[in-house]
Amino acid sequence: MDLSEETLQKTNTQLVERCLNGDDDAWQELVERYANLVHSVPVRYGLTAMEVDDVGQEIFLILAQSLHQIEDPERLPSWLVTTARRATWRVIQKRDREQLIDSIHTDEVDTLSTDSSPLASGQILGASLPTIEELLDGWSYQEAIGQGLKHLEERCRTLIHFLFLDRDEPSYEEISSRLRMPLGSIGPTRNRCLHKLRLILERLGFSGFFK
Repeated sequence: MDLSEETLQKTNTQLVERCLNGDDDAWQELVERYANLVHSVPVRYGLTAMEVDDVGQEIFLILAQSLHQIEDPERLPSWLVTTARRATWRVIQKRDREQLIDSIHTDEVDTLSTDSSPLASGQILGASLPTIEELLDGWSYQEAIGQGLKHLEERCRTLIHFLFLDRDEPSYEEISSRLRMPLGSIGPTRNRCLHKLRLILERLGFSGFFK
Protein backbone atom coordinates (compact mmCIF):
# COMPACT_ATOMS: atom_id res chain seq x y z
CA MET A 1 0.00 0.00 0.00
CA ASP A 2 2.75 2.42 0.87
CA LEU A 3 4.51 1.61 -2.39
CA SER A 4 1.33 2.28 -4.42
CA GLU A 5 0.77 5.63 -2.74
CA GLU A 6 4.38 6.61 -3.31
CA THR A 7 4.11 5.63 -6.98
CA LEU A 8 0.92 7.69 -7.43
CA GLN A 9 2.50 10.73 -5.78
CA LYS A 10 5.58 10.41 -7.93
CA THR A 11 3.47 10.04 -11.07
CA ASN A 12 1.48 13.17 -10.24
CA THR A 13 4.70 15.05 -9.72
CA GLN A 14 6.06 13.82 -13.01
CA LEU A 15 2.87 14.71 -14.87
CA VAL A 16 2.86 18.25 -13.52
CA GLU A 17 6.53 18.71 -14.37
CA ARG A 18 5.97 17.40 -17.89
CA CYS A 19 2.94 19.66 -18.32
CA LEU A 20 5.03 22.65 -17.32
CA ASN A 21 7.50 21.62 -20.03
CA GLY A 22 4.75 21.70 -22.65
CA ASP A 23 4.00 17.97 -22.84
CA ASP A 24 0.47 17.70 -24.29
CA ASP A 25 0.25 13.96 -23.62
CA ALA A 26 0.98 14.53 -19.92
CA TRP A 27 -1.74 17.18 -19.76
CA GLN A 28 -4.26 14.84 -21.39
CA GLU A 29 -3.36 12.10 -18.92
CA LEU A 30 -3.78 14.49 -16.00
CA VAL A 31 -7.20 15.59 -17.24
CA GLU A 32 -8.37 12.02 -17.82
CA ARG A 33 -7.18 10.98 -14.37
CA TYR A 34 -9.23 13.59 -12.53
CA ALA A 35 -12.12 14.37 -14.89
CA ASN A 36 -14.55 12.10 -13.04
CA LEU A 37 -13.55 13.57 -9.69
CA VAL A 38 -14.06 17.14 -10.89
CA HIS A 39 -17.40 16.42 -12.56
CA SER A 40 -18.71 14.53 -9.54
CA VAL A 41 -18.81 17.77 -7.51
CA PRO A 42 -21.37 19.72 -9.60
CA VAL A 43 -23.32 16.49 -10.15
CA ARG A 44 -23.75 16.09 -6.38
CA TYR A 45 -25.08 19.66 -6.19
CA GLY A 46 -27.70 18.92 -8.83
CA LEU A 47 -26.34 20.98 -11.73
CA THR A 48 -27.51 20.22 -15.24
CA ALA A 49 -25.34 18.28 -17.69
CA MET A 50 -24.41 21.50 -19.50
CA GLU A 51 -23.53 23.23 -16.24
CA VAL A 52 -21.43 20.23 -15.17
CA ASP A 53 -19.48 20.43 -18.43
CA ASP A 54 -18.99 24.17 -17.98
CA VAL A 55 -17.66 23.66 -14.45
CA GLY A 56 -15.28 20.97 -15.68
CA GLN A 57 -13.90 23.19 -18.42
CA GLU A 58 -13.48 26.07 -15.97
CA ILE A 59 -11.65 23.92 -13.41
CA PHE A 60 -9.14 22.51 -15.87
CA LEU A 61 -8.56 25.96 -17.33
CA ILE A 62 -7.79 27.21 -13.81
CA LEU A 63 -5.54 24.19 -13.29
CA ALA A 64 -3.62 24.89 -16.48
CA GLN A 65 -3.09 28.48 -15.36
CA SER A 66 -2.07 27.41 -11.85
CA LEU A 67 0.25 24.47 -12.53
CA HIS A 68 3.34 26.50 -11.76
CA GLN A 69 1.91 27.33 -8.31
CA ILE A 70 1.26 23.73 -7.24
CA GLU A 71 3.89 22.86 -4.68
CA ASP A 72 2.64 19.38 -3.73
CA PRO A 73 1.01 17.35 -6.55
CA GLU A 74 0.00 14.82 -3.90
CA ARG A 75 -2.66 17.28 -2.80
CA LEU A 76 -3.96 17.89 -6.32
CA PRO A 77 -7.22 15.90 -5.83
CA SER A 78 -8.11 17.96 -2.77
CA TRP A 79 -7.28 21.19 -4.62
CA LEU A 80 -9.48 20.14 -7.55
CA VAL A 81 -12.43 19.29 -5.30
CA THR A 82 -12.20 22.60 -3.44
CA THR A 83 -11.92 24.58 -6.66
CA ALA A 84 -14.83 22.66 -8.20
CA ARG A 85 -17.02 23.39 -5.17
CA ARG A 86 -16.31 27.10 -5.46
CA ALA A 87 -17.09 27.07 -9.20
CA THR A 88 -20.28 25.10 -8.57
CA TRP A 89 -21.43 27.57 -5.93
CA ARG A 90 -20.82 30.44 -8.36
CA VAL A 91 -23.08 28.70 -10.89
CA ILE A 92 -25.79 28.23 -8.26
CA GLN A 93 -25.54 31.86 -7.18
CA LYS A 94 -25.79 33.05 -10.78
CA ARG A 95 -28.84 30.84 -11.35
CA ASP A 96 -30.51 32.18 -8.19
CA ARG A 97 -29.81 35.80 -9.20
CA GLU A 98 -31.32 35.15 -12.62
CA GLN A 99 -34.39 33.63 -11.00
CA LEU A 100 -34.76 36.61 -8.69
CA ILE A 101 -34.47 39.26 -11.40
CA ASP A 102 -36.76 37.21 -13.66
CA SER A 103 -39.36 37.20 -10.89
CA ILE A 104 -39.03 40.97 -10.47
CA HIS A 105 -39.66 41.39 -14.19
CA THR A 106 -42.64 39.06 -14.09
CA ASP A 107 -44.05 40.97 -11.13
CA GLU A 108 -43.89 44.21 -13.10
CA VAL A 109 -45.68 42.76 -16.13
CA ASP A 110 -48.44 41.29 -14.01
CA THR A 111 -48.83 44.41 -11.86
CA LEU A 112 -49.64 46.36 -15.00
CA SER A 113 -52.30 43.81 -15.98
CA THR A 114 -54.20 43.62 -12.68
CA ASP A 115 -54.31 45.34 -9.30
CA SER A 116 -55.98 42.48 -7.44
CA SER A 117 -53.46 39.82 -8.45
CA PRO A 118 -49.89 41.17 -8.57
CA LEU A 119 -48.54 37.95 -10.12
CA ALA A 120 -51.06 36.12 -12.28
CA SER A 121 -49.87 32.83 -13.72
CA GLY A 122 -49.00 32.30 -17.37
CA GLN A 123 -47.87 35.83 -18.19
CA ILE A 124 -45.20 36.32 -20.85
CA LEU A 125 -42.46 38.87 -20.30
CA GLY A 126 -42.61 41.89 -22.57
CA ALA A 127 -40.22 41.98 -25.50
CA SER A 128 -38.85 45.35 -24.42
CA LEU A 129 -37.42 43.95 -21.20
CA PRO A 130 -33.66 43.26 -21.21
CA THR A 131 -32.43 39.71 -21.34
CA ILE A 132 -30.91 38.03 -18.31
CA GLU A 133 -27.52 38.00 -20.05
CA GLU A 134 -27.65 41.76 -20.48
CA LEU A 135 -28.54 42.28 -16.84
CA LEU A 136 -25.68 40.12 -15.68
CA ASP A 137 -23.04 42.03 -17.65
CA GLY A 138 -20.70 43.75 -15.23
CA TRP A 139 -20.90 44.30 -11.49
CA SER A 140 -23.75 46.82 -11.45
CA TYR A 141 -26.52 44.23 -11.41
CA GLN A 142 -25.23 42.50 -8.28
CA GLU A 143 -24.67 45.88 -6.66
CA ALA A 144 -28.27 46.88 -7.40
CA ILE A 145 -29.81 43.76 -5.91
CA GLY A 146 -27.54 43.95 -2.87
CA GLN A 147 -28.45 47.58 -2.20
CA GLY A 148 -32.14 46.92 -2.74
CA LEU A 149 -32.24 44.03 -0.30
CA LYS A 150 -30.55 46.15 2.38
CA HIS A 151 -33.46 48.62 2.23
CA LEU A 152 -36.17 45.96 2.19
CA GLU A 153 -38.01 45.17 5.43
CA GLU A 154 -36.60 42.18 7.28
CA ARG A 155 -39.56 39.84 6.72
CA CYS A 156 -39.50 40.40 2.97
CA ARG A 157 -35.72 40.19 2.83
CA THR A 158 -35.77 36.88 4.68
CA LEU A 159 -38.52 35.46 2.48
CA ILE A 160 -36.69 36.44 -0.74
CA HIS A 161 -33.50 34.92 0.63
CA PHE A 162 -35.23 31.60 1.31
CA LEU A 163 -36.95 31.56 -2.08
CA PHE A 164 -34.10 32.66 -4.32
CA LEU A 165 -30.75 32.84 -2.56
CA ASP A 166 -30.63 29.98 -0.05
CA ARG A 167 -28.30 27.28 -1.39
CA ASP A 168 -30.35 24.61 0.45
CA GLU A 169 -33.45 25.56 -1.59
CA PRO A 170 -35.98 25.06 1.25
CA SER A 171 -39.48 23.94 0.30
CA TYR A 172 -42.56 26.08 0.86
CA GLU A 173 -43.38 23.86 3.85
CA GLU A 174 -39.96 24.55 5.39
CA ILE A 175 -40.26 28.29 4.73
CA SER A 176 -43.73 28.31 6.26
CA SER A 177 -42.37 26.67 9.40
CA ARG A 178 -39.31 28.90 9.71
CA LEU A 179 -41.21 32.16 9.18
CA ARG A 180 -44.36 30.99 10.96
CA MET A 181 -46.27 32.00 7.84
CA PRO A 182 -49.37 30.19 6.53
CA LEU A 183 -48.44 28.10 3.52
CA GLY A 184 -51.06 29.74 1.32
CA SER A 185 -49.77 33.24 2.03
CA ILE A 186 -46.20 32.62 0.82
CA GLY A 187 -47.05 33.22 -2.85
CA PRO A 188 -48.97 36.50 -2.38
CA THR A 189 -46.39 37.75 0.14
CA ARG A 190 -43.60 36.85 -2.27
CA ASN A 191 -45.27 38.93 -5.00
CA ARG A 192 -45.73 41.94 -2.73
CA CYS A 193 -42.11 41.72 -1.57
CA LEU A 194 -40.81 41.54 -5.15
CA HIS A 195 -42.87 44.59 -6.06
CA LYS A 196 -41.48 46.46 -3.03
CA LEU A 197 -37.95 45.47 -4.06
CA ARG A 198 -38.56 46.81 -7.53
CA LEU A 199 -39.82 50.14 -6.18
CA ILE A 200 -36.78 50.39 -3.90
CA LEU A 201 -34.43 49.72 -6.80
CA GLU A 202 -36.13 52.44 -8.82
CA ARG A 203 -35.81 54.92 -5.96
CA LEU A 204 -32.13 54.03 -5.69
CA GLY A 205 -31.64 54.88 -9.35
CA PHE A 206 -31.56 51.37 -10.77
CA SER A 207 -34.73 51.71 -12.84
CA GLY A 208 -32.64 51.27 -16.00
CA PHE A 209 -32.58 47.54 -15.33
CA PHE A 210 -36.29 47.31 -16.02
CA LYS A 211 -36.68 49.35 -19.19
